[in-house]
Amino acid sequence: MNPASVINSFTGVVAVVMVFAIPLMAIIATLAIVFAAINRRHRERMKMIEQGMMPAPPKKRTGNYYALLITGAVLLAFGLGLFVAALASDAGDFEAGLIFGFVGLGLLASFVIIRIMRRKERQAQNDVPQENPIGPPDQL
Repeated sequence: MNPASVINSFTGVVAVVMVFAIPLMAIIATLAIVFAAINRRHRERMKMIEQGMMPAPPKKRTGNYYALLITGAVLLAFGLGLFVAALASDAGDFEAGLIFGFVGLGLLASFVIIRIMRRKERQAQNDVPQENPIGPPDQL
């Protein structure tokens, strides 16, 4: 066994470890941070309950769906560009352009659907009769 083959095999082992170990460690670190944040929030809420305070209810999160619009528009434009380039060069490889274009169209469609659903939810919330903040009419 000559030294060059030992170095080459060691290089291969290091490369495999770097390819798999670094992403695995990043995932483990992310999970540890999320677990620590959840655990800290739980302890805070339990202390508040022990002291007789009422913790605030968790906030309802509404995501920002405009990323779908931006990503969909970029992918659609990229797909159309690939499609036009394939048409211009007579290459006949339309698949890449069609794939990116249809993924972009799908993202744009999901943006439109989410927007319509949220608008309907807001209208439904506005149509619910509100309680009189002053009190019942007989107490006026």
